[in-house]
Amino acid sequence: MRGRGKNGLQDVDMFGDDIYSSQNRAEKAKGKSKKRVPKSTRTKAREKRMRLLRNRAVLIIAGVVILALLVVLFTVMFKGCGNSPSKVVNVSTETKFKQEARKATPSEATPNGGSSSGGESKKSASSFKTPNITDDNSPAEVYGECCVWNSTGFLRFVPDQGSAEAYASAVNSLAEQAPSVNFYNMVVPSSTELCLPDRLKTGDFTTSSQAEFITSVNNALSDKVKSVNAYDSLVDHNNDYIYYKSDDNWTDLGAYYGYDAFAKATGQTPLDLANCEDKTIEGFYGSYSLYTAVPGEDTVHYRILPYEAPMDVTDQNGVSYTNPSPYYEAATSGSFTYGVFLVGDNPLCVIRSSSPAAQKDKKLLVVKEDYGDAIAPYLSYNYGEVHVIDYRYFDSMGMKFSDYCSQNGITDVLVINDVKSAGSQTQIGSLSAI
Repeated sequence: MRGRGKNGLQDVDMFGDDIYSSQNRAEKAKGKSKKRVPKSTRTKAREKRMRLLRNRAVLIIAGVVILALLVVLFTVMFKGCGNSPSKVVNVSTETKFKQEARKATPSEATPNGGSSSGGESKKSASSFKTPNITDDNSPAEVYGECCVWNSTGFLRFVPDQGSAEAYASAVNSLAEQAPSVNFYNMVVPSSTELCLPDRLKTGDFTTSSQAEFITSVNNALSDKVKSVNAYDSLVDHNNDYIYYKSDDNWTDLGAYYGYDAFAKATGQTPLDLANCEDKTIEGFYGSYSLYTAVPGEDTVHYRILPYEAPMDVTDQNGVSYTNPSPYYEAATSGSFTYGVFLVGDNPLCVIRSSSPAAQKDKKLLVVKEDYGDAIAPYLSYNYGEVHVIDYRYFDSMGMKFSDYCSQNGITDVLVINDVKSAGSQTQIGSLSAI
């Protein structure tokens, strides 16, 4: 049936609708009716799929980035001294012996040498002697925090922020707990400061000035604490075998020069090494050897004292025993040879000296970490008893520092640390806890 419009023309819309209605009814009758999806709906569906794809891509990229960051983080955490050099340090054609002048800061407050600290005028790090380092202009290799030059390892020194003042505060606090005791502090520089040329302390192995750090410590010590200048004593012998090649500790000879500085600072006569028997253990591989085979092996020297000095030891398990001397003469080659001194690190050792020069009524307490091991035997020449506390393990004794001093008649205290420990907030926390 055709319809006509007002103008007598066929009404196409009516005709089309009629045809469509007929077809639709036919399809419905056959069960094949299909519903058309509007164009706008199809467009929205495509956009939704695109958004999902984009979100998925973003998540994948973010995951890859996070994974890469984790890899970098764990690499930095466990790298330490790597197994392969990160860089060969290029050298100049000119040998450098002079160090840059050190500047004092307004916060610096006491001297760095002699036998006194608070009460004297402020001094800067430039008052220390400047090491004269023999330099053959050979290159060095950097292994993370370690530098190897001429088959000798050196450790980077970068103290924790605020550690100089925090360390001095910890020492001051100990001194306040024992007001009737003579109190001394010694911070020992490392081989990096005294034996490695300045031209190699740049780039991948930039280190902080240890002279400035020690000065900052000394300047923050109270009048009760007297600083001992081991720095200059070691500078005078920096071309001798005073540090190990494969370890960050000083040798028996280096410890002797530190002892010599303490004896002079306290007005005492030091032991003459010529009166001691030199013993050696070959084949010591220190801490650097755990990370790289480049540093050569070391020889550990120790001296048989010219007098009896049995030592009572209390180990970390609370077991006590007596060793015939301050040395563990059964120590052998390997990575633990340094344990020849004081039978290793123990919470407490007491050396009872029969030295004719020792003042029997004077008792010295050494508060230490590793650097106290090799110096303690020499101190028995001047004191009837030398008590040695390793502050990292002393909590196992169940006794406070002040109680130990009063109960054992301590007359003098020497707190000794290398710059690495004095610049570590972790070690300072352990020292503060005793």
